[in-house]
Amino acid sequence: MELKEFIDQAFEKYEESPELIDFKEELLTNLQDRLKSLEANGIKRADALRQIQIEFADINKIADEMSLEKKKEVFEMRYMSLRNFVTKTRAAIYTILGVLTVFAIIISCFSYLLLGKVDAVTGVMMLFLSVPLAGFVYLGLTQETATRNPMRPLRAAIYAVAVFVFLFGVFLVPIGPMLIFGEAKSLEGALAVLIPFALPSLGVITFLMITEPEHRKAWVLKEAEKQNEWAKNFETSGNAQTFGIMTAALWILAIGAFILLLIMKLWVFSWIPFVVALALMMVLLAYYMKK
Repeated sequence: MELKEFIDQAFEKYEESPELIDFKEELLTNLQDRLKSLEANGIKRADALRQIQIEFADINKIADEMSLEKKKEVFEMRYMSLRNFVTKTRAAIYTILGVLTVFAIIISCFSYLLLGKVDAVTGVMMLFLSVPLAGFVYLGLTQETATRNPMRPLRAAIYAVAVFVFLFGVFLVPIGPMLIFGEAKSLEGALAVLIPFALPSLGVITFLMITEPEHRKAWVLKEAEKQNEWAKNFETSGNAQTFGIMTAALWILAIGAFILLLIMKLWVFSWIPFVVALALMMVLLAYYMKK
C-alpha cells in the first residue's frame, strides 16, 4: 500500500475540506521526505516504506478516536517535530559537546579570576571551545528536521573545519603576537596572527554558502511561494531599500567600532558592536514587517 492510501484511510471518516486537503498533502510530503532520508541511509525502498507504514499505522491507531483538530496535532508532533529526527546517538553527542562547552566556559572564568588576564581566558577557549562549537556546526548541518533535509557529511565537515580554523585564529589573537613573534600586543601583530586563519576559513565558508544547494523540503518551498506576494509588496513599497540602507549603516558602524576597540587594545569588548548591530537589525526587521 502506498503512502497516500495510508493517509486517505487515516482521515476517511472526516469531511473533506480545503484545510484537510492541504494538511494531507503536507503530511504526504513529509512522509515522502522521510522515505528519501531512510533510502539515503542505505535502507532499501521496500524496507523503508514498510518501516514508515508501521510507524504511521501505530500513531494512527492512537489518534483514531480523536477529533480532527487533535488528530492533526498528533500527526504534526510525530512527523514535523525536531525530536523525531534526533537519534539517541546524536542526542548523546549533542550532550557531550554541550558539557565540553560549559566546561570551557567554567575553566575560562576560573582562569580569569585566578590570573586576572584576558590572555588566559582566550587561551582556554582556543583549546576547549573551538572543537565543540565546530562539532555543533557539523551536527546542525547534518541534522534532518521537519523543514530541512540533512547536508552531505563531507560538505558539513568542511564547514566545521573552516569554523574551527576561524575560531582558533580569533582566540589566538590576544596571545599570538607574544607566542609567535615574541613581542607585546600590537595591532600589527594581532592582524598578522588573525589573517592566516580568518581569510582562508571565511573564503571557504563563503564559497560553500554561494554554491549551497537547496535543502528545504518540498512543503516548505510550497509555503515559501505563498510569501512571494508579501515580499513583492515589501520591495515595491520602498521599505526593502530603506531597511537595506539602515542595515548597511549599522554594520559599517559596528565594524568601525570593532576596529577602534582593537586599536585601543580593548579585546574583551570587541564583540559588543556586533551584538548591538544584530539586535538593532532585528528590531528594524520587526518594525518593517509590521509596517
